[in-house]
Amino acid sequence: MNNQSLNWSDDIKYLSSNAVKIPESGGLYKVLRNDGENGKLTRVYLGKAENLRSQFNYHLSDSEENECLKRNVHNKECYFKYALLSGEDNRQNAESNLLSEGKYECNIQNQ
Repeated sequence: MNNQSLNWSDDIKYLSSNAVKIPESGGLYKVLRNDGENGKLTRVYLGKAENLRSQFNYHLSDSEENECLKRNVHNKECYFKYALLSGEDNRQNAESNLLSEGKYECNIQNQ
């Protein structure tokens, strides 16, 4: 899967009320933070999920184990952006390629 062919959604503000805007489908997602610098969003986390909506909600929950991600989502203005992608192998390959292209501050394996 060529990462340029991924069709990314618009930025969805990280609020529990926005969960209905996230499909219950598989894909990749990014968590981005607004640092107030000319509308540019900082990459916080890249992940893959079988159910994007469940993952969106999990990151908002107290059960979230990634402290860096939890701190950002709870304390900063963050956004969720997703690309639908079926098949675990496809998601794994696309995630690995994107992680190799740039740093996401809360991805443990990338630190």
